[in-house]
Amino acid sequence: MTEAEVIDVMRRYLEGRFPKKCNVCDRTYANLKDYLQRTTHVGQPRSYDIEMGTVPPQQPLGTMSFANCACGNTLVIDSSGMSLATLWRLMGWLTAEMWRRRTTAPLILADLRRAIDRATLEDTGAR
Repeated sequence: MTEAEVIDVMRRYLEGRFPKKCNVCDRTYANLKDYLQRTTHVGQPRSYDIEMGTVPPQQPLGTMSFANCACGNTLVIDSSGMSLATLWRLMGWLTAEMWRRRTTAPLILADLRRAIDRATLEDTGAR
């Protein structure tokens, strides 16, 4: 997979996670763009399977990205529900990139999140 393909797969998956509702204030985020405009990222995304060294995982712990709602509650978008085959392809790419870039999964995932955020926020048309 190329980085552009990874971004496309991840963005399509993330867009399918909406609408999303805050359990504390009941604020609803209609779509990914709305979520990005009205929340604040917290820390770096984490791939718990890569951190635990279980690649490819049979029962994934998942990859998670955290953001704060305006009310202060921390929200999470994770990889639950993603097909195992897709998750394995993404994790394979991430593992290879860690070696190629000589860096950590959270730093690469943060780069991907920035690219997805930028593409989503700049998108003016329907996908």
